[in-house]
Amino acid sequence: MIISNVAIRNRTTVGVLTVLIDVFGAYSYVSLPRESAPDVPVPFILVTTRYEGVAPQDVESTVTLKIEKELAGLKGVKEVRSSSEEGLSLITIEFLPDVKIDDAMQYVRDKLDRAKPELPRDAEEPSLTEVNIAEFPIIMISVSGDISPVALKLIADDLEETLESVPGVLNCDVLGGLEREIRLEVDQDRLSAYGLTIAEILSLIPAENVNISAGSLETPGTKFNVRVPAEFVEPDEVDKLVIAVRDGQPIYLTDVAGVRDTFKDRVSFARLWSSVADEAGQRRLVGSETITVTVQKRVGENILFIAEAVKHVIAEFQRRVPADVHFDITLDQSKDIRMMVADLENNLASGMILVVVVLLLAMGWRPSLIVAVEIPLSMLLSFIVLQMLGYTLNMIVLFGLVMAVGMVVDNAIVIVENIYRHYTLTGDRMQAAFTATAEVAWPVITSTLTTVAAFAPMLFWPGIMGAFMKYLPITLIITLLASLFVALVVNPTLSSIFVKGRLREENQQSRFMRGYRRFLNVALTHYLTTPTLMLLVLASLAVLYIKRAHGVELLPDIDPRRAIISLRCPQGTNIRETDRLARLVEDRLQPFAADFQRVITNVGAGSGDFFSGGMGGAAEHLASITLEFHDFEHRARPSARAMAEIRHALSDISGAEIKVAKEEEGPPTGAAVTVRVVGEDFRVLEELSDRARQLIADVPGLVNLRSDHEAARPELSFRVNRRRAMMLGVNTAVVGNYLKTAVFGTEVGKYRQFNDEYDITVRLPPHQRENIDDLFRLRLPNNQGASVPLSSLGEFSYTGGFGTISRINQKRVITLTADAEGRLGAEVLADAQARLASLTGELPFGYEIRYAGEKEEQDKAQAFLSRAFVIALFLIVLILVAQFNTLTVPAIIMTTVVLSLVGVFAGLLIHAMPFGIIMTGVGVISLAGIVVNNAIVLLDYTRQLRARGMDLITASVEAGATRLRPVLLTAVTTILGLIPMAAGISYDFHTFSWSTRSESSEWWATMAIAVIYGLSLSTALTLVVVPSLYVLSVRLTEGLKRLWRGGHEASCAGESAGTLTPPPLTGG
Repeated sequence: MIISNVAIRNRTTVGVLTVLIDVFGAYSYVSLPRESAPDVPVPFILVTTRYEGVAPQDVESTVTLKIEKELAGLKGVKEVRSSSEEGLSLITIEFLPDVKIDDAMQYVRDKLDRAKPELPRDAEEPSLTEVNIAEFPIIMISVSGDISPVALKLIADDLEETLESVPGVLNCDVLGGLEREIRLEVDQDRLSAYGLTIAEILSLIPAENVNISAGSLETPGTKFNVRVPAEFVEPDEVDKLVIAVRDGQPIYLTDVAGVRDTFKDRVSFARLWSSVADEAGQRRLVGSETITVTVQKRVGENILFIAEAVKHVIAEFQRRVPADVHFDITLDQSKDIRMMVADLENNLASGMILVVVVLLLAMGWRPSLIVAVEIPLSMLLSFIVLQMLGYTLNMIVLFGLVMAVGMVVDNAIVIVENIYRHYTLTGDRMQAAFTATAEVAWPVITSTLTTVAAFAPMLFWPGIMGAFMKYLPITLIITLLASLFVALVVNPTLSSIFVKGRLREENQQSRFMRGYRRFLNVALTHYLTTPTLMLLVLASLAVLYIKRAHGVELLPDIDPRRAIISLRCPQGTNIRETDRLARLVEDRLQPFAADFQRVITNVGAGSGDFFSGGMGGAAEHLASITLEFHDFEHRARPSARAMAEIRHALSDISGAEIKVAKEEEGPPTGAAVTVRVVGEDFRVLEELSDRARQLIADVPGLVNLRSDHEAARPELSFRVNRRRAMMLGVNTAVVGNYLKTAVFGTEVGKYRQFNDEYDITVRLPPHQRENIDDLFRLRLPNNQGASVPLSSLGEFSYTGGFGTISRINQKRVITLTADAEGRLGAEVLADAQARLASLTGELPFGYEIRYAGEKEEQDKAQAFLSRAFVIALFLIVLILVAQFNTLTVPAIIMTTVVLSLVGVFAGLLIHAMPFGIIMTGVGVISLAGIVVNNAIVLLDYTRQLRARGMDLITASVEAGATRLRPVLLTAVTTILGLIPMAAGISYDFHTFSWSTRSESSEWWATMAIAVIYGLSLSTALTLVVVPSLYVLSVRLTEGLKRLWRGGHEASCAGESAGTLTPPPLTGG
C-alpha cells in the first residue's frame, strides 16, 4: 500500500504529524461549544395583523384568507397555520430546516406586499416576527425578596440591562412584577359639575409634559441655547395643572381627578416554590412572589461560556442588593448540558478502558498499546474536523463517538495482528510492516467504506428529525475515516519500530482454536446442513418475535427532568380567578414535595406555549406550573410515576382544563394522539370534534385530552346609532376612544425618573366603571363644544359567536391532542383510530379526519429509514462487487446482515423493549455496515489462500483459524464500547465514583442493544455460516460447470455424428 509504505519510510514525519494531531485535537475538544441537543434552527415566521373590534369570522374572511392566498405558492414551507380571533389574525409559517431565516423573511415580506392592497383600510399593517426554537431562553432567573414591589422590579430591570451586555446574549426579558404608572382617575360627577369632559384632560397632559428646544440666541460674545423644560420631574407637579378657568377661578386637575402614583393592572403572577425539609425531615414546598428574568443566546454561541458569565453577573448583583433579595436560577441549560456531556464522556472513557483491557488480555501489552493508539488519535482528529465544520459537542455527536469507540480499533487490530504474524515468520519488523499492511490494506479499506456506505444515506434525512439526527452519521463517518487514516499511516509506522516478540497464545496452539478448527471442519463437510439449520434458527426467532414483540415507538419514552401543569380556564376568566385555581393546584402539590427540587408558577403573561398546538402567547385565562424533579440519579422513584399520581390528584379540580405533561426533549414530534377534524362550516366542526372527543375520552392510556377550540370570550358590545350620533355631532371613533379611556385607560404621556420612564394614563376610577349604568353616564364632546351623554348615542348588548377559528394549510380545522401514559403511543393511537372509525364513515361530504403529530413523524421516519436501509445495502453490494469482482461473494457476505437482524429482534425480546423507529432503525442501518466487515476479511483471505493453491476446505478452515482473533476482537471491542451505554453503568471520572443510572443511557440504550445483539449473533454465525455458504457456492458453481461442460460435450458429439452435407444451392 503506497501510503503505508511512504509512512513507514518517513517515521519522523509521521511522529511530528501525530504530535500535531494531539495538540490541535486537544485544543479543538476544549473549545468546541457544548449543547444538550444540536443547535438546529427551525424557522417560524409569525404574521400578525390587528383589526380592532372585528369578529373572528370577519377577521378570517377579510384578513387571514387574503394573506393565506398569497402565501400559497411560498417555497420551502412545511406548514401554514392560522388563527383568527376577535380583532386579531395570526399566521404561523413553518419552514423546512434547510431554509435560511433571512431568506424566509424576505419571501414572506414579498408575498405580504402583494396582499396589502386587498386588506381592509382600517386594519393595521401586518407585522413580521421571527420565531426561532434555537433562540428560546437558556437561563431563567427568579428575583424574590421581602422588599417593596417597586424596588424588586427595579432590581430585575437593572439585572436585565446588565445581562444584555454579556457577550453572546441575544436578548433578555422581565416577566412578572408590578409595573409603575402615574394614573389620573377622573371623577365623572366632578367633571359634570364643572361642565368639563375627559377631552380636556386628554389634551392637557401632552401639552404640558414637554421639553421644547427653541433654538439658540446670540449675544455679543456668547451663544445661548433656548429651551422650555416642562417635563414633569415629580408626580406632584401634575396635581397643580390648571385644566380650565370658570368665573375667573382656576379649576385644577386635582379638582376633577385623583393623581395616583400606582401600578398597572396585574396581567400576571409568578411564584417560586422550593422543596425544603422541616425539623422532622418531611419535605414541603415553601414559596414566594417572584419576578423572572429570561436570557436568550445567539445562535452558535457557547452556552457554557454564556452561563458562566451570567452567573458571575448574578454573584455581583447579590453582593450589591439587600440581604433579603434572592436570585434563584430556575432554568439552566448549561447544567443539563454539563450533566449530559459528562455522562457521555464517562461512557466514552469507560468503553475505551474496556476495549484496551480486552486488547491487553488478547494480544499482550506491546501490540495492544500499538492498537490502542488508534482510539485517542482517531477521536482527536475527529474533533479537529468537527470544529472546522462549525459543529457543537452535543448528545448526538457524543453518542456517535461512543458508538465509534469499539469500531475505530477494527482496522488497527487487523493490520497489527497481521504484522505480528508476518514478523513471527520473518523476524524483520520493517519487511513485516510493508508486507502485512499491503496484504490486508484493501480489505480494511473496503470494510471501512462499507460502514461509511451504511451511514451515508442518513445524511439526506429530510425534515426536522433529519436535521437533528444527521449529526450521528456525520460524526461516525468522520471518525471512521480518521481511524482508517491512523490505521494505514500511524499503526504500521509504530509497528515497524516497536514490534517485538509474539502475540499472546498463538492461534495454532490454542485449545479454543483446535476446537474451532474441528467444529468448522464438520460444518464444512456438511455444508448443506449448516445453512439449513441456520435458516431454521432464524425462522424460529422471527416467529417468536412476531408473537412476543413489545410494539413500536418513535423515540424512547424517558423519565423527564421537568413536567408542566397547564391550566386553561374558559375565555373571559379574569387573572384573579385563574390565580386562585393555580394556588389550588399548588396546594395539591404539597404531598409530592419530596419529588421536586423546585416548582415555578406563571399565571397570565409567561404562561403561553407557542408550540403546544395553538398559536401561543399568553392570556389571563392561562397558567402554567413547571415541576423540576431531582436529578436523575437522586430520584427516589421515576418522575413519570409521580406525574401519574399528580394527574390523579388534580382530576377533581373544576373551573379549568388541566394538563400534566412532561417537558419534551430532543426533536419536536407532536403529541402521541393528534386528531384533526377538517371542513368548512365551523359549527359542524364543533359538533364533529365534540363527538370525536367523547369517543376517545376513555381509551386506556390516553391522558391530557384537549381541543384547541375555545368558546368565544364574553363580549359587551356598544352598538352606535350612527344616525343619532351624526345628528348630535359625534362620530363612532370618538365613542370608541372615550370608552377605551373610561374602561382600559389611555396613555397621555411619559414620566421619566433617572433612566426609567413610566406611563401617564387617564382612566375612570374603579367604582365608576363596574357596570353599564356607570358607563352610560360618560359624557363626550361633540363638534359644537357641548357634551353628550353616552346613553343617547347607542346601546350595549351581550354577544358570543366564534372564539378562535383555526386553519392549517388553508383548511378550517379543530385539533384534538392527547398523550399516552402506561402504553406506547402507537397502541393508544390505534385504539383511538378504531373508536373513530364509526365517525369517519358518517362524515358529511367535504369533511375528513386526519392524524398528525407523532404518528405523522413516525410514518415519515419509517419511510425514510426503510429507503435508507435499501440504499445502504445497494451501496455496500457495489463496493463488494468492486472489491471481489464477482456477485457470489457479495451475496454470501450480505447474509450477515440478515443474521444481524435476527440478533436485533432477539435483543429486543430479551430486554422487553419496543422497536424504536428512530433508535432501533438507525441501529439496524449501522449494523448493515458493521457486520459485513468480518465476512470481508474472512473471505478475502480464503480467496488469497485458494489462489496460492490450497484446496477449498483447507483454505476455508485455515482462513477461519487465521482470522479468528481479529474477527472476534473487532466484534468484542465494538460491543464493549457500547456496553456502558446499553447497561447504564459507567465510571464517573469527574467524581471518581460508579454511575449506575443516567439519562443519556435511557435515550440511547435501544440503539446500543440493537447493535450489541445484532453484532454478537452475526459474528458467532459468521465464523461458521459464511465459510459454509462459500463452500456451498463453490460446489454449486463447480457442479453447474460440470453439467454445462458435460451437456456441451454431449451436444457437440451428437452434432458431429448426425451432420449431413447439404446439397449445393442452384439457382434457376
